[in-house]
Amino acid sequence: REWRSRLVDHDGSKEGEGGIARWLKLTDGLDLDRDYVTSLRGLLPATRFAVDAYVHFVRDKTLLEAIASSLTELFSPVIIGERMEGMLKSYDFVTAETLAYFSQRPPQAERDARFALDYVKRHAQTAEAQANVLAALEFKCDVLWAMLDALYHAYVAPKQVPLGAFVPSA
Repeated sequence: REWRSRLVDHDGSKEGEGGIARWLKLTDGLDLDRDYVTSLRGLLPATRFAVDAYVHFVRDKTLLEAIASSLTELFSPVIIGERMEGMLKSYDFVTAETLAYFSQRPPQAERDARFALDYVKRHAQTAEAQANVLAALEFKCDVLWAMLDALYHAYVAPKQVPLGAFVPSA
């Protein structure tokens, strides 16, 4: 029940609200075809694999481990602020409105991280539970690294975009 707010954050409480709607504003602002974006056809295979692995993790592990894996949110507010500032400075086609998804995330991430940290502190009472918490956080970091590695490999160096994945226009 406590994390119901996360669903509302992402799905919104009505049409056109929430993180998904803001994400689509971002992709619209980048002139990406909305139907293409929502179809997920251009998703990098490694990203799909990483997300599926995370979904399976939170489904199959204990509630404590699932919540502990979200502790990566502890670092989100600062990172998001730095990235937004850099994007606004570096790219003429990026606007504050385009980045609305990210501007909403820091306070949500802070709230979610506070809850998760408190929950973990209260429920990880044994050495085994604490080891599982650390393993869960390491797993989530691995998931994020896998996605970053896939993006870098496809779009930075060596620029090998997998067949069927999104190819940016020149």
